[in-house]
Amino acid sequence: MLACSYAAAAENDFRCLVSIGLKKPLRLQFVFPADDRSTGRVVYQAGSGPIPIKKIETKTVRDVPGGRPSVFATEWEEVTKDGTGGKYIVTIQGARIYEFKYVRKKDGRVFNFEEDLDATGDKECEWDEK
Repeated sequence: MLACSYAAAAENDFRCLVSIGLKKPLRLQFVFPADDRSTGRVVYQAGSGPIPIKKIETKTVRDVPGGRPSVFATEWEEVTKDGTGGKYIVTIQGARIYEFKYVRKKDGRVFNFEEDLDATGDKECEWDEK
């Protein structure tokens, strides 16, 4: 197993994700600190390091009756020095991710991801070297 290059502290929440529909899958770790839910980091398996992200907005997609959690869509933007970063759109209900996509800023290309539960380690994503 190859551990992600950004060691997430135990108090951080993180998700391991893998792209859908690409010949060579992209793998990323989506991290946000437990003490600040408005910022976070994305770390790609073959990337050069953590990319800071900030929450732009959260919208309620659907209210669910019976005391179950509502469905929310949250938009996160990459914070880059040159302003070329894209955005992540995450649709969740409770702890479940329904949709996770990345929209690349330079050309608008959309990359869809799904959770990679097999890569979830105790403190970070652990990817098989392939």
